[in-house]
Amino acid sequence: MWTSRAGWLDGLRQWAHSPALGQLCAEERVSITSATLLSIATVMAEHADHATGRHVAATRATIADKVGCDVRTVTTAWRVLRVSKWAVEAQRGHGSTNTPSIGRRPSVYHLVPRREVRPVTRPVVHDFHLPPSGGVGLSSPVGSYSPSERASAPANRICDNTRQARPWRRTTARPLAVQRLAAGLVAITYGLDRAHIGAICDALTAAGIDPDVWSARAVNDKLNADMRARGLTWPDHIANPGAFLHSRLRRLSWSPPEAPTKDGGSAAVSIDQTPRPVVLTEASRARIAAAREEIRRVLTDSAQRTRSGHTNRTPNARSATPRRHAVGGAARRRDECTAGRLVYDAPSGRETAR
Repeated sequence: MWTSRAGWLDGLRQWAHSPALGQLCAEERVSITSATLLSIATVMAEHADHATGRHVAATRATIADKVGCDVRTVTTAWRVLRVSKWAVEAQRGHGSTNTPSIGRRPSVYHLVPRREVRPVTRPVVHDFHLPPSGGVGLSSPVGSYSPSERASAPANRICDNTRQARPWRRTTARPLAVQRLAAGLVAITYGLDRAHIGAICDALTAAGIDPDVWSARAVNDKLNADMRARGLTWPDHIANPGAFLHSRLRRLSWSPPEAPTKDGGSAAVSIDQTPRPVVLTEASRARIAAAREEIRRVLTDSAQRTRSGHTNRTPNARSATPRRHAVGGAARRRDECTAGRLVYDAPSGRETAR
C-alpha cells in the first residue's frame, strides 16, 4: 500500500518524466504522454482508499469523462501502470455498455508504490526464514487450536534449532478416568460440546479434580451453585469453552470432604451421588423368587374365582330377585294405601274404609 496519495503521485510523476516511460511504451507498443498518464492516475488516486491506495473501482467511462480523453486512452494508461508495477489489477471487470447495469462490474485496482530493484553483487544472507504471507501455511490451521495435535514439521521445511516446541502439545494420552469425566460433563453442560475434549480434560486436571471422587453431575451442580451465589447466569454463547471452564473451575475448591474413620482419622468421601448397584446374595434371590411365586398364585386363584362366579349364575338370576322384591313392595304399598283410605257418604253421614 502507499504511504500517502501525494507521495504516490510524486513518485509516479518522477518516473513518467524519466526515459523509463518511453522505453516501456516502445516495448509494449503503446503511445501515451506523461501528462495524460498523470491526469488519469490523479483521477484513479481520488477514487482509492485514502490510507492504503486500494480498491479503485472507477470505470473507464468515468475516468475518461473527468480527464476529457477517449476510453481507449484509459485502457492504455491502465496497461502502462500494470506493466510498470505502479498499479495492481486485483479483480478484472466484466460487461460493456450494452450489458444491463446489474451485470456490469468495473475492474478493481490497487495503487502501490514502485521501488527500483538494485542488483546484489554478493549474497548477504545465505539461509533465512520468512513468515507465510496472507495467513497461508504448510500445515492445517486447526493445529493452532487443537491441544491434541502432535508436533510435526514438513520434510521440505528448513530446520531451525532456535525455535522451541510449544509446551502445551501432548505426546501421551490423557488418563481414561479424566476423559470419561470430561465426556460426562460435556454431555450435561451447555456450550462445552463446541470445545475439543482435550481442552476440557486439561481444565479438569489443572483444577485438581479427582475423577475417582467427583462425578460429572457433582461438578455441574457445584458450578451452578457457585454461579447462583455470585448472581450470575450461564452464558448463551461461549467462544472458548476450554478457557471458560478453566476460569470457572479455578475459583472453587475441589478438595474432597473428609469423613471420620474407625481409628479416629479421616478419609476422603466420594462426591458421586449416583446410586451404586446392589449385589444380590443367594438367599436374597431365593426370597425374591418365592415372593414372585406367591404373587402368581394369588392372581391365578382370584382369576379362577371370578370365572367360576360368572359361569354358575343364570342369565335371569340377576334380574329375577330384584323384580320380585319390587312387585311385593308395590303390592304392600297399595294395600296400605287402600286400608287407610276413608270414603265419606253424605246421605248417611258415615265414613267407610275402602
